[in-house]
Amino acid sequence: MKWSELRRKAIQKGWYLARNGKEHDIYAHPDSKEILVIERHDSAEIKKGLFFKLKKQIGF
Repeated sequence: MKWSELRRKAIQKGWYLARNGKEHDIYAHPDSKEILVIERHDSAEIKKGLFFKLKKQIGF
């Protein structure tokens, strides 16, 4: 999965852009105090381990 696809799925699940970092965007969810860090490398593939961690955190 690419970073741009992950960003779209996160937004569909209710995550919103809280702030911009230098190379990452930080997303927050209104129902939790967790943050989600998504890189800005839109066309690059996400590494397998990181993808499963983010997938669990987003909830899909």
